[in-house]
This record gives sequence, C-alpha cells and structure tokens, in this order.
Amino acid sequence: MRGIGIAGALAAGLAAPGQAGQPLHESLVECSVLVDLLLGEQSFQPGENAMIDLYVAASRSMREEALRRTSEGYVAETALAKREAWHARWDAGDWHDPANRDELVDWWTYCFKLADRLALKP
Repeated sequence: MRGIGIAGALAAGLAAPGQAGQPLHESLVECSVLVDLLLGEQSFQPGENAMIDLYVAASRSMREEALRRTSEGYVAETALAKREAWHARWDAGDWHDPANRDELVDWWTYCFKLADRLALKP
C-alpha cells in the first residue's frame, strides 16, 4: 500500500478507532469492508480510474492478508458482520452529513496506516 497515504505523513500510533482490542486479522477484514463500502459496492472497470484501481487493489490486499492469517470461513463471516455494522454506524452517526464523519475518517486513516505498516502492496 505504499503510496496510498490519505492523511499525509504517518503517525507513530496505530490504535484502531473504537476497536483497539480487536485482533489484527479482524481489523484487516474490517478495513477491506470499509474500502469496499466507500467505493459503493459496485464493479469497476479496471483501468478507467487509477485511484479507484488503487483502492480496489488495497481492499483485495487487506483481505488476502487476513486470509493468510486466518481462514476463508472466518474472513467471510467477519466481513458480513462488519458490513452490517458499518451500515448501522452510517445510519446511527448521521454520516450523510459530512460534518459527522470523524469516526469514518479515523478508520480510513487507520486502515491505510496499518496497510503501510504491514507493507501490503496492491
């Protein structure tokens, strides 16, 4: 993921927002799900948009690392649960209003710092 720094220079800490105690493989699944959700859960034509290609590859890389650390069943089950949790967070946090998206921004930043720290490459 080198090169996908959306928050600028990397900070030293990597505590996951609101989930500091969850296992690393769970965070990887959650990050993959978050990227997919923010991309809109749609299919993209590779090569049409370099930034979207990078995010799609980042999500895939995080998911592959989670699979390497756990099992396909765990990743699938966790991804489903995280997808539902993010939909609920969106609604509960009134994130349709950009002023209410601090938690979302914190997670997005955390996910790409984590990927960089693990040297995941799209």
